Amino acid sequence: MLIIIYIDLIILINFIIDMLLLISVDMLLKRRAEFKNIIISALVGSISTLSLFYFKSGFVLMIFKLVISTLMVLIAFKYESFKYFKDNLVWLYVIGIILAGTIYLFNNQIALVNNGLVFSKNGFSINLIMLLIISPLIVYKYLKLQRGFKNDYLDLYDVEIYYEGYKLIGTGFLDTGNKLKDPYFGRPIILVNKDLITRKVKSFLVPYHTVNNESLLKVFKPDKVIINKKKVRKVLVGLTDVNLNGVKIILHTEAL
Repeated sequence: MLIIIYIDLIILINFIIDMLLLISVDMLLKRRAEFKNIIISALVGSISTLSLFYFKSGFVLMIFKLVISTLMVLIAFKYESFKYFKDNLVWLYVIGIILAGTIYLFNNQIALVNNGLVFSKNGFSINLIMLLIISPLIVYKYLKLQRGFKNDYLDLYDVEIYYEGYKLIGTGFLDTGNKLKDPYFGRPIILVNKDLITRKVKSFLVPYHTVNNESLLKVFKPDKVIINKKKVRKVLVGLTDVNLNGVKIILHTEAL
């Protein structure tokens, strides 16, 4: 039996699926990766499918796929910490498994016909067009359900900080341990990784206390702050080295 394999079609399909998976991880974990990095990562993953024709050993192929998926994650999301990297890699596989498993289930439901107590193929299965239509729908539904779960159990918020025409968009973590306030007017302080601020700001120093010592924190007054599409008034932004598993904005409970 002669089997014709279209290499370009295989690469294209895998590129679309890989890009879909990477975008899903980015949306689920709110990584805010650059789209060009996602495209490059998906290209690396799709081209690597050619290895299926070269590796005879299943074990070697599995190791190669693990290396490629690791490379894809590093290209798309970079490396912030081991936990940050691990979460990206794990969720890439989780979403991939859910997508592949759901498609397999749908395909079996369509292709199997019940002949009494015997199930057999009816000659029909999910084709390419159906695959490209169903895959985004499956991932969208999963992300919607997962996002609802995350909103209930994780304190992650969409944050927008405006300052003299400059706009910073990022993901903030609500830390109940953040009690920092402006000692002069009692304004809550949002902590932001100073590397996120790419322009010069008019800052001033405020004293703050830790368990072991006292120090000064450089802060500035933003024009406005929006958290989950809600405008927040009378807050300050403190510049620090904060990086909590890739999240570089720490919110104050009184800022919500």
